[in-house]
Amino acid sequence: MDTPNDLMREEIRLKVSENHDWSKLCPDLLRSILESLSSTDFYRAKTVCSDWYSIWKTCVKPLCPWRIIYVKDSLMLFKPGEDKIYEGTNVGLSNDSYYMASSGNWLLMVDSHLGFYIFNLLTSKRIDLPSMESSIRGGNVRFERNHEHGFIWGHFVEPSRKADVSKAAIIRGRTVVLWIDERTGDFLVAWIFNYRYLFSYKKGDDSWWNWNNHWNMENLNFIFWDLACRYNKLYLYTTNGHIKVVDFSGNDPIEVIEKNPYWEHPFRYLTKQDESILHSRIAIQKSGDVLIILSIVSISSTEIPLFYIFKMNLASKIWERVESIGDDEMLIFGHGVTIRAPVQDVGDGIKSGSIYFVKEDLWTIDFHAVSNCGVFDLATSKIKWSKENSFNNKYVTTRWFVPGFS
Repeated sequence: MDTPNDLMREEIRLKVSENHDWSKLCPDLLRSILESLSSTDFYRAKTVCSDWYSIWKTCVKPLCPWRIIYVKDSLMLFKPGEDKIYEGTNVGLSNDSYYMASSGNWLLMVDSHLGFYIFNLLTSKRIDLPSMESSIRGGNVRFERNHEHGFIWGHFVEPSRKADVSKAAIIRGRTVVLWIDERTGDFLVAWIFNYRYLFSYKKGDDSWWNWNNHWNMENLNFIFWDLACRYNKLYLYTTNGHIKVVDFSGNDPIEVIEKNPYWEHPFRYLTKQDESILHSRIAIQKSGDVLIILSIVSISSTEIPLFYIFKMNLASKIWERVESIGDDEMLIFGHGVTIRAPVQDVGDGIKSGSIYFVKEDLWTIDFHAVSNCGVFDLATSKIKWSKENSFNNKYVTTRWFVPGFS
């Protein structure tokens, strides 16, 4: 039973709460409070009101990469900084869903029916994209689903060919990008299948778009290596070293030709005698500059993997190898954009000038990996492996992503 003193304290607390505008806290005090919150509460705090959002943008809080882990087809979220494991089903993700890409707090997922949806980890909001079985604009390709359970999900069918769509091809390829404007809610999804099928979907479209016929790819004799997206611009890296740029800011996408400095200056790298390129990826920096990232193995260094980064000198139009990506940027290999990072190491190798990778990024070599993922330090060319446990062993599939990176 409450005592008179308890009732008095409660009455005072209510009066203080009624007479205090929490949106008008001292900026320094509010900033200190926000920076002390857990990652989840920190990103939720920006939605309280416009004043809190203004202070939230000035906070200096290290971004902590998370991992999506698949254990016997069960999806889990692992947060290294807090050493926590979240069951995917507990946050609204089904075990029949597979991670494809991310943008801020949004994940792009796909199921075994080739059904794409984007999911917000903080709000649990889900946006289903049009079915791939519906009409696809721009090309003579359609998707036929396999109604029997098995490794083959279906087929992309054209007049002269038929391509199997399997779980392995979708999950391991991961040539997919998701871009979301957190302020307006606009978003763009683009993905490449089997290096030759290019699909895109922008918020407001009534169906997916296929670009193969638009560029007459059969006659141009190139296929796609990778793609990246930043601020409504899609960058496409082709097998002949060229980079196409498509602007999605208008009602209809338009290829950027005159203002694309990369198209007439393809990237070329001549490997040394003992080098072999494993993968080639593209990424966009905060400045808008394009980076080409190579994962390489050098036989002379006992097959220890390395990562090289190249950037075009816009004055000379020559691609040059660079040793740094900036004082406050880091990369997830295959993610498509650089990410804001702390300058100093905050644990697990998390700092600027680092590249996060998973075992599939080094798929052709047999080296002494102690984990299924690691961090490559550009300054030292050394790898820091995630500590080995039941979720980090090299037989478990994992993916890096960084909530709130934008």
